[in-house]
Amino acid sequence: MSSPTYDVVLYGATGFTGSIAAQYLAEHPQQPKVAFAGRSEAKIRGLINQLTNVSAERVQSIGVMVANSDDHESLKRMASSAKAIINMVGPYAKYGGYDVAKAAAEAGIGYVDLTGESSVYKRIVRDLHSVAKSTKAIIVPSSGFDSLPFDLTTYLAIQELRKASGGKADVDYALCGYHVHGGVSGGTIASAVGEAKNSDLNFKDAYQLGPIRGTQQAQIVRSRFLPQFNRYGAYTLFTPHNTGIVNRSWGLLQEASDKCSYGASFKYVEGYVTSSYVFSLLVSSIMIFFGYLLGHYAWFGDWLSKKVPQGTGSSMEKQLKGFGNVRTIAVARNGTTKALSSFSVKGDPGYLRTAAFISETALTIALEQSRLSDLARGGGVLTPATIGGEVLAERLSRYSQVKIQSKDVTASTDLSQECI
Repeated sequence: MSSPTYDVVLYGATGFTGSIAAQYLAEHPQQPKVAFAGRSEAKIRGLINQLTNVSAERVQSIGVMVANSDDHESLKRMASSAKAIINMVGPYAKYGGYDVAKAAAEAGIGYVDLTGESSVYKRIVRDLHSVAKSTKAIIVPSSGFDSLPFDLTTYLAIQELRKASGGKADVDYALCGYHVHGGVSGGTIASAVGEAKNSDLNFKDAYQLGPIRGTQQAQIVRSRFLPQFNRYGAYTLFTPHNTGIVNRSWGLLQEASDKCSYGASFKYVEGYVTSSYVFSLLVSSIMIFFGYLLGHYAWFGDWLSKKVPQGTGSSMEKQLKGFGNVRTIAVARNGTTKALSSFSVKGDPGYLRTAAFISETALTIALEQSRLSDLARGGGVLTPATIGGEVLAERLSRYSQVKIQSKDVTASTDLSQECI
């Protein structure tokens, strides 16, 4: 079999978030071999001509590929040319996300996407996990803000807790709090509307994406105290998918009796940081009502899609003013040993920085083969944490302006002052 031409092929490079990822990859200090792919060669070449802070030589090195999820042969050609594919074409249920993942799984290469659509993720797990294991393909959906920071901080906090506990996997729970400021794109709205048509948005199963089941019960908590922020946290529509991803990491590690496993009794909970207890109740109620409207009234989704059309989003000026701060506490079953991992970025975490998250996940697969986890070397549908969480965290810190800190906070009397 011939060697791949490219380290990474970016499929959907001309979309709203795809164009941000294109600029990121073109400017990357490692100068990976990249190609941009999509339906229109003219649009791709137009995007390449608009790249900034990139040498003429670098511009000329970027490949152009025509591919379409409706054309399986084009997906096979794309997969055969790369070590990893970044799929930015969403909504993934509507635009063949499964088909692109299938081409990657069959070719034995890496695949990453931004999906927060649990129905798509479930299908990829159900139909492609065994295929990917047979070909040693590393398939990592949900590698953007959905759900990399949540999954990775949980993993890193637990590894810190293991050190503090003498290497034992005896975790009771992980409590994640996140404080973010950013915009909403038409693509996100389209994904939410599409998911509401394909799946129940309610939080009913904590293990909907996992390989095995534990003891955690799905529960909507409208207000939860977050000691790492000294604030109250609200329930959001991120919670069901994030919980599914984190519990997939737990299940994969537990099933493999991996040295990094979390322990049989592990549970994951989260909250969106608000200004007060009352406001957390209000935010939670709005989120639940929003999900209800999407799930029960098609006109509401149609109205939203018209208000924020696909392909639109916040200006770069607004994105630069955004921020994201995710802090996860891991607590041992003894109730006293604790560790905290924080993940903070400047810039809109859902778009400007999510392009970096997904790009570094793909580059971890493509360029860090010798440093990946045992699970990654075996292939399958994995998670950001389980491909080699330390390696990915190192790359995010080095190249993506992400500040990641983890520490033992057992002796801390004020967790809100830790890892800031």
